[in-house]
Amino acid sequence: MTAPHARRLLGPLLLAAAWLFAPAPAGAERPADATAPSRPGASRDDEALPAYHHSIFSWEHTLTAATLGVGDKPQSYNPTYGMGFVARTRYYLVDDTPAGTHLSVRLDGGLYTELTNNDYTTRRGEWTFSDTSLAAVYAQRFHGRSDRDGTLLELRPLTLTLPTSKVSFDSGRYFGAGALVGINHITPWLEGKVRPAIVSTLRLAVGYEHEFARAKVPTNAGLERVRLTPEGRALPGDTLSGSSLVSDQLELSARLRLELGRNVLWTTDAAFSPAWKYDVQHDLQLCGVVQTGCTDVQLSPNDSRYLARTQLSTEVSVRIARGFSVELGYGNISSQLGADGRRRSFFYSPQAIFYTSLSFFPHELATSSTQLAGRPPSTL
Repeated sequence: MTAPHARRLLGPLLLAAAWLFAPAPAGAERPADATAPSRPGASRDDEALPAYHHSIFSWEHTLTAATLGVGDKPQSYNPTYGMGFVARTRYYLVDDTPAGTHLSVRLDGGLYTELTNNDYTTRRGEWTFSDTSLAAVYAQRFHGRSDRDGTLLELRPLTLTLPTSKVSFDSGRYFGAGALVGINHITPWLEGKVRPAIVSTLRLAVGYEHEFARAKVPTNAGLERVRLTPEGRALPGDTLSGSSLVSDQLELSARLRLELGRNVLWTTDAAFSPAWKYDVQHDLQLCGVVQTGCTDVQLSPNDSRYLARTQLSTEVSVRIARGFSVELGYGNISSQLGADGRRRSFFYSPQAIFYTSLSFFPHELATSSTQLAGRPPSTL
């Protein structure tokens, strides 16, 4: 690289670094990680916030990695571009920051459409809801001087997943009920050397969910497909698939979030989700369709009621204006064993996506708080 080109690149980098880490001007308010002399552990973020604070509304866009030519070349090209409107809302019943006690209810959901002629929806441009999540979240600090320098216990005694998506509703799912427990450790870095300080949040959590459905296999009451019964008679049935639904699922998850100044967040999530399907009959008497009378059909010894799913996502969020930010990220959610029988990588699969979003935080327009995307830990 020539010297003129190097100088042209160095200038914007120095300006960006000065913007992110410039010290507060004289007479300005102290940074959020400073300690107020009137109350130990208090900070600028201890000000009264509306009960809906840190609710997030996003306009999302997603593209599969294969559409952009990233990863293995697929056997069948199926370009996929989707758009959606997502709400991640919260309402605080208890929000005592000095004591580190928080109790809130959460509602997450979205409305999506695909804008390409792919195989995932019935019609091009079809709008569909995602599943809706409800949760009660309790967090209590048990170590450290503040919510920005300490360790908190996170407890979700009840989580509900409602089948508002087309796939879940049409397959006969009623709802999923579960619980979660987690630990959030928040650490400020380079205190006194960089203002505002860099803050890291490490979250480890274990969750469980049991799914309720009207049958062990996917069914649709509006479908009357003629099938052959074990007795050899042709009757209409509502079964969509011979594969049984998931009954119980664990989720082991981890999150690392870095708050780089007041305007940039880098968040990486990883999860491993083992699941167990509903049991099916191991042997069945089949009569009337064989000349010898009846035969005993047994479940294959290779059949497994167990499956596993992995998840990885990483994104950078940048504040562009008060109450608004832009996110750019990559995500991969896939079963460990694909439909073709091949093992999927934790980092890439045919379902991997790139996404971008424009997010709105209404509480920032109602207060003087300037914490981007969530006061660490982000789950409070």
